[in-house]
Amino acid sequence: MARTLTGTCLCEGVEYEVQDPQALGYCHCTRCQRWTGSSLAGVVVAKENFRFTKGEDPVTTYKSELAPRNFCSDCGSSLYDDLGEVYFVAAGLIRDLDLEPSFHQQVAYKARWHQIGDDAPQFDEMPPG
Repeated sequence: MARTLTGTCLCEGVEYEVQDPQALGYCHCTRCQRWTGSSLAGVVVAKENFRFTKGEDPVTTYKSELAPRNFCSDCGSSLYDDLGEVYFVAAGLIRDLDLEPSFHQQVAYKARWHQIGDDAPQFDEMPPG
């Protein structure tokens, strides 16, 4: 049976489902810092396992140098990054998320004040594979 998690933006105008999440990880790159104000905790999910259940109209895409970033144009909530075959879905929007972090990427660029407090593997750049 497929595992399904639900998420919503701050204004609750956009709702979505994530099926069979692959991992929870953190990106510490400067782009994510500017996007969220800190590192970005994200759920990795196959593109075909993400679907909107309400309010797709306010979803706007910002084309960044790494990946298109999608957000709610009404409240500004960061929704997901489109990495091609997978999405990196903002973990803070998924209320019943119970995954443990499995990686930290772009650690070479993390904010000096940020302290990583778990034992998940850390990669200076991107994880292998």
